[in-house]
Amino acid sequence: MPDSGGSEALLASVVDVGSNTVLLLTLGVRPDGRASARDTALATTRLAAGLRDGQPLDGGARARTRDAVMEMARRARSLGARSIWAFATGAARRASDGRAFAAQLARDAGCSVEVLSGEQEAALAYAAVRHALGGDDAILLTVDIGGATTELTLGRGDAVEGMLSLPIGALALTERGGDTAGLVDAALATTELPALARARGAAVLASGGTATALAALDLGLAAYDSARVHGHALAVGGLAALAARAHRAAEGVLDPGRARVLPAGACVLERVARAAGVTTVRASDHGVRHAYLRQRLANAGVDADLRALWD
Repeated sequence: MPDSGGSEALLASVVDVGSNTVLLLTLGVRPDGRASARDTALATTRLAAGLRDGQPLDGGARARTRDAVMEMARRARSLGARSIWAFATGAARRASDGRAFAAQLARDAGCSVEVLSGEQEAALAYAAVRHALGGDDAILLTVDIGGATTELTLGRGDAVEGMLSLPIGALALTERGGDTAGLVDAALATTELPALARARGAAVLASGGTATALAALDLGLAAYDSARVHGHALAVGGLAALAARAHRAAEGVLDPGRARVLPAGACVLERVARAAGVTTVRASDHGVRHAYLRQRLANAGVDADLRALWD
């Protein structure tokens, strides 16, 4: 996406090596700290395909993911990005060779690749959504649904009251099959966060591909539009019906790889929302990659404001 003009201090990029998709975000940051999206990209590589805890990654999934990461790093450099960072999430955490694969990616793509813990991922998802959509006094339960895991964080402002990572990702549940709702409910039974969110009257905000895909479907978009998706309110009672339409939209607004796993992801979001006692969920286009890039820029002395990326 082209920048809207004005002097820029730098271009910086982040590559999110997820369990189902690889995502690129390149920002231009002006001297006043205001950031704008210069480029975004998505590749469905299914890194977690067939993965079981403690087992190695599938060879084909490794190759697809390596190719995607290298292409996104090349793409970022071609735009003039001064800094490129990357991180990996659930699949890299779960696999016996996940950290070795991250090290290989770092060598091949020429950028650092950090393997995030579940807690780090949850904290970053909360930071991204709070920065983009949450007020200082709002009590929020953020839900970040990935391919291998789902992260929940409850907090108000900078104060985080609880966070965890659950093994109920959209790709993992799709591959497992069977009673998806039962699997999700069993995982949620291990935590009190949704019940605590209900008691506190928390709003539920969702990031990740499931939430943004459902918002795009609900809006009837012919092509994905970050600005329209961001902040869109989804009726919890309609999530399953939206997901059921995914296969018909696979050639349009949705990537076919997302359409395949969307029913399972929608089930996760619905069960979390119902446990938290809400009837609507707001979708956030800002996710872990946004907070990670903002954090890395802050470490480099750049205070970037990402709240108006598409202006």
